[in-house]
Amino acid sequence: MRHPGFVIRVLAGVVAAALLLTGCSEPVDVAAEAETHPSTVVTTEPAVPNPQPGGTLRHVVGDQRLRLDLPSTGTITGLAVWFHGQLGDVDGAMDEEWLNSLSADGWAVASADLHLANWGSPASVSDAVALSEWAQAETGAPLKLLIGGSMGVLTSLNALIDGALWAPCWYGTMPVVDVTAVSGVAYADAQVEAVYGGPAPESSNPAARLDRLPISVRYFVVASPQDTWVPATAHADRLVAALRQSGADVSVAPAVGQHGDPSQMRPSDLRKFAASCA
Repeated sequence: MRHPGFVIRVLAGVVAAALLLTGCSEPVDVAAEAETHPSTVVTTEPAVPNPQPGGTLRHVVGDQRLRLDLPSTGTITGLAVWFHGQLGDVDGAMDEEWLNSLSADGWAVASADLHLANWGSPASVSDAVALSEWAQAETGAPLKLLIGGSMGVLTSLNALIDGALWAPCWYGTMPVVDVTAVSGVAYADAQVEAVYGGPAPESSNPAARLDRLPISVRYFVVASPQDTWVPATAHADRLVAALRQSGADVSVAPAVGQHGDPSQMRPSDLRKFAASCA
């Protein structure tokens, strides 16, 4: 049973659009911008009682493992769903300071295997829906924040575009946006072929349909210009440019170094943006 504050935005008639051309909008250098004050609070649901402060719940759906970390506080501010990267699983990053920093602010954080190296597959989107429904039933708290890291950004964006999930806030770091532009990532091309039986279709490639991202969501993007595995020019910059062209509220934070540098997972960035969603 879902909490009354939970919202799902169903987008009808999803049709894959043409690939976003570089000339469609002005490129955005995310490293040149730093918006440290996200927009004002957009949700007002009250916190709900926390049944097990600091606890971790686990569940299995089919062959996919689910995890829910409850906050250390007596009440739950909201639910965040984490979409892991290429080498992640149900536990990937869940025990690291970056995600754990949300606990003291009352956030419950949910994760799942999501078919592991999924590269945005429809199966991973279905997994995320099952995870969200289970976590909301366990907490009674509304889904307020989607958090994607690297490859996980693909699934989170596909879920938004397809109307499978909706939350008022989305946070993406080291974002993979174009599944056809991942040759700089070790084993990625072979994994994509294994997942899709060939090249990924446009219906699973956010870069082909960025204009369908809901502008009712507020976005926060973190990327480094020194990232050669997932270059910002092919991924983060295109996402930010498309969101701004559509009129969405998008904030950007610069980072440095190669893919996975600590500056791309600053607890302060995540906590500040999450606070504006609570």
